[in-house]
Amino acid sequence: MAVRLMAFNNRLFRTGLVGLLVCLTGLFSALAGARSFDDIIDAGEITVAVYAGFPPYSYVNGEHQPEGIDVGVARFLAEGLGVRLRLHWVTPDESVEDDMRNHLWKGMNLTSEDGKRVKADVMLRIPYDREYSQLRDDVGLLVHERVHMFAPYQVERWQIAYNPAKLEAVPTMAVFQYHPIGVEVDTVPQFYLTTAFAGRMRANTHSFHAMTEAFDAMLSGEVDAVMGMRSQVQWLNANGNGKSELAENGFPMLGKQQWDIGMAVQGDYRQLAYALEDALIEKMQNGELQKLIESYGVVYQVPGVYQ
Repeated sequence: MAVRLMAFNNRLFRTGLVGLLVCLTGLFSALAGARSFDDIIDAGEITVAVYAGFPPYSYVNGEHQPEGIDVGVARFLAEGLGVRLRLHWVTPDESVEDDMRNHLWKGMNLTSEDGKRVKADVMLRIPYDREYSQLRDDVGLLVHERVHMFAPYQVERWQIAYNPAKLEAVPTMAVFQYHPIGVEVDTVPQFYLTTAFAGRMRANTHSFHAMTEAFDAMLSGEVDAVMGMRSQVQWLNANGNGKSELAENGFPMLGKQQWDIGMAVQGDYRQLAYALEDALIEKMQNGELQKLIESYGVVYQVPGVYQ
């Protein structure tokens, strides 16, 4: 009898513990402002996180209107779900991990009018890479366990634009031992140009706060070329009044020179991810995604997963 009573009490304890955990999980979700696919459909609105001041992906134009590739992709997603679009502008932190934590699964310390933490339902311009998504920490735990990265929509790489009045071509990186080149500060191109080939290009590497400043410096004759992300370089070149040319050289010793960009949601919101990917694929198949990207002077490249 005592054994049966103990077993009953243990089951009662476990049942109560499970119930308590369920209640706490629901409370945490309410405080964090988590939004599943059903929540979004019921609300009739989706919040998409895009980076602020990052042309040609996401920025505010001269008429104070949101514009860019990611803004267009966000509109595609909202249209696919049949809901309104709300943009959530992101100021970059020290890493993508920080950005996803602050704006996707945990939320900022700031709260909205309803008392919930400010966060987005989906975040754009996230690296799509299996090794990156499966990265583990020192004790073997998944670093990105709280997010699900999916649906790549463009391929990025590094590229150089040059002033044809100063350079006939860029056959190899060796020319920048003798010609000045501009880069954005704290970026892979800056590190590469100041350290590769025993630092032979360091003296001719000029750093600027933004890629737009580096490009303006090239047009004014301060530097002869610039190096940055292909999308930014191509967009600037398309708006540079024909004063620059695009190089097609490689980058020895740089490491990974090409990567896919996609989107991310909270790790347990797979239904939302499937619906968003379906909306994206529809725009890929009917050519609207390619048209959007090429409208900014950027070459569209289909990510390998869809080829």
